[in-house]
Amino acid sequence: MFIRTDLDELIACDTTPAVSIYLPTHSVGRETRQDAIRLRNLLSTADKRLTAERPELDIGELLEPARNVLDDGELWRSQAQGLALFLAPGFSRIHKLPIDVAEEVAVGNHFCIRQLLPLIETTGWYWVLTVTSRSTRLYQGSRWDFAETGGLDLPQGIAGVRGETEYQDSHYASPTGRRGPSGLAKAQVYGESPDELHKTQLIELLHRIATAVEVVIKRQPGPVILVAQPEVQGNLRDLAHWNDLLPEGILENPDAMTEDELHGKAWELFAPRADTIRDDVLGRLHSLIGTANGKATTKAEEIVKAARYGRIDRLFLSGGAPLWGQFIEAQDRVVAHGNPVEGDDDLLDYAALMTLRQGGHVTLVDRAQLPPDGPAAAILRY
Repeated sequence: MFIRTDLDELIACDTTPAVSIYLPTHSVGRETRQDAIRLRNLLSTADKRLTAERPELDIGELLEPARNVLDDGELWRSQAQGLALFLAPGFSRIHKLPIDVAEEVAVGNHFCIRQLLPLIETTGWYWVLTVTSRSTRLYQGSRWDFAETGGLDLPQGIAGVRGETEYQDSHYASPTGRRGPSGLAKAQVYGESPDELHKTQLIELLHRIATAVEVVIKRQPGPVILVAQPEVQGNLRDLAHWNDLLPEGILENPDAMTEDELHGKAWELFAPRADTIRDDVLGRLHSLIGTANGKATTKAEEIVKAARYGRIDRLFLSGGAPLWGQFIEAQDRVVAHGNPVEGDDDLLDYAALMTLRQGGHVTLVDRAQLPPDGPAAAILRY
C-alpha cells in the first residue's frame, strides 16, 4: 500500500536527475507479459534523455534497479493497476499502485508526484483500529487500498494480561500484615469476583493499546475508525481521548470479518466524512477569492511562487493536462508554455510537491468545482 510516508520520501529527495516512470499494468491475462516489454521501452526513453542531458552520469547504474524489475517474474505475476518507479543517484523506489495511471517518463530536478496524489489526499485516508479480547490490529485505508500497518508492538489479547496477573499474584504473595501488591495482582489479593477481575484485565489491556496506538497516530495524524464490540468500544473510548477518533465506530467483532469486509465497512462509514471535509475547504476557498485580504488565488504564476516560498496552506488541483513551464528563481518569474520545451516542469506538479514539502495540504476536486479562470487554486497562509 502506498502511504504518506512513501510520498514523503519522494518529496524529500533532492538528488538530481530524478527519473519518474509510470506504467499502467495488468493483474491477469496475456497482457501481463506485455507490461515488462512496455517498461523496457520506457527505460530506453529515459536512457536517451539522460544521455542527452547528463552524459557525465553513470546512467547504467542509475537505471539498474528498474532494469532488475524486468526479470522479476514474481512481481509481474502479482501486479496491481499501476507501477511507479523513482530513480535518482543513490535512490530508488518501486511501488505497485491500486489506481490507473497514465504512461509517463519524466527526467527533471524532482520526482513527478501528481499521479500519486489520489492515494494520499488528506481528505481520503484513515486509520482502522480493530480490538478484541484476543487481538489488536491497526490498518491504513483509503477508497482504493487497505493494509495492516506492520512493525508495531501492539498488545495482543487479554491472555497476556491474565498471565501477567497470575504471575504477579504468585510472585507477590506476602505474609499476613504485609502490604498487598499494586496493579493487576492487587485484584486477586483482595478477592475480586471473576467478572470483576475480567473487567480489570480488560481495562488494563485497553490502556496499553491506547498508549501504543497514540504514538503512531500522533506521528501521522488521520481519522481513526474503531472496530470492536460494544463493551470494548465504550471502555476504549473512555481511555483514548484522541481528537481524530471518529464518534461513529463499527460495533462488530473484527475477528469475524475478512480484510475486504473491514475495508468495505470502513469506507462506507468514512466516505460521507471525506465529502464533507472537501465541501468545507471548497467553501472556504470560494469565500476568500476576490476578497481584499489576498488570502486566495487562482493565478498559476502566483500559485507556483507561493508554493515555492511556503505560503500555501491548501492547494486545489483537478485532473487535466500538465501546465508546462519553468520557475526562474533568479528572476522570480514563472514562464508557461503551451507545449513542453527542454527544462520544463509540469508547474502544477511542482506546486503540489513544494506545497507538501513545506507542510501544506493538497485537495483534489472536479474541474467544475474550481473557479473558471484557472486549472488550480490555493488558500494562502499570508
